Amino acid sequence: MPRNVYFQNGLDTEQNLWEDLVVEALAIYGVDTIYVPRKIVKRDLILNEDLKSEFNSAYPIEMYIQSVDGFEGDGDFLSQFGLEIRDQVTFVVSTLRWNQYVGRFGYEQNTAAPLTGDLIFLPMSSSLFEIKFVEREKPFYQIGRVPVYTLTCELFEYESQEMDTGFDNIDNIQTAYSSTYSFRANQLNGQFRYGEDLNITLPDGITGNAEFIRYETIEGSDQLNVTIGPMTFDTSEHRLLEIGSTFQGHDSGAIAVAVEIYDLQDSTDLNFPNQDKASNVEFSEESQNFIDWSETNPFGEPFKYNP
Repeated sequence: MPRNVYFQNGLDTEQNLWEDLVVEALAIYGVDTIYVPRKIVKRDLILNEDLKSEFNSAYPIEMYIQSVDGFEGDGDFLSQFGLEIRDQVTFVVSTLRWNQYVGRFGYEQNTAAPLTGDLIFLPMSSSLFEIKFVEREKPFYQIGRVPVYTLTCELFEYESQEMDTGFDNIDNIQTAYSSTYSFRANQLNGQFRYGEDLNITLPDGITGNAEFIRYETIEGSDQLNVTIGPMTFDTSEHRLLEIGSTFQGHDSGAIAVAVEIYDLQDSTDLNFPNQDKASNVEFSEESQNFIDWSETNPFGEPFKYNP
């Protein structure tokens, strides 16, 4: 039986009024967040995943935290890989506000909705969450329009992405957790500047660049303990730092040559320069009596029976 033509659900005036009420409610009951769009630099066209991505913009916007009882998900647990934190949270954001503050500026092409892989920074808990799922049809068209996006997010796991959003609380994540390399170098001339770009030349002539993080002078010598950020090479291949590699500051012009590469077995504070509580060498030495740290292959070692 057809609907009654004298009663209409979803008039433009009703939809606009409802949307305005939703925006006002989120401004009252919501919290300030920072939306960080993801920019995919290189995509795997076969597996359809990002090989390299970066975050170079951010937009403040208010959202409502639907998880009123606290973070959801698996929480904190110990796995075979150590302590893992799988906190989840559900945000609700107005479609109108999202298009006004993010959709028009956060993407090269205007996007109809937030995208999975984008980040949301929650200043209240200083947490950075990654969008895992975007619900576009909830509540389900009560008056012909969905006024909100419901974003299911999980705590973000940093994987050496470039972060240059302009917000220190977000950009400092790269400095604190990026893959860093520490080495001892002979300083040939000049003085490096913190945060400048370095031009790298490996002994076999391969060139690349990295970010200079810090250095310490070695007392009684002209050598330096140097820490640099993630390295990228012109060949787009993964390469390890090698003895004899030359580093030149892009701004300062300073030049240094690596003479020793530090690893986890070296007792030096430069192993994890940005993580003060990291004590891997100490843990390994103290646990020798009850943990077997020898490298074995449980799937390929022959079984030995000792009666």
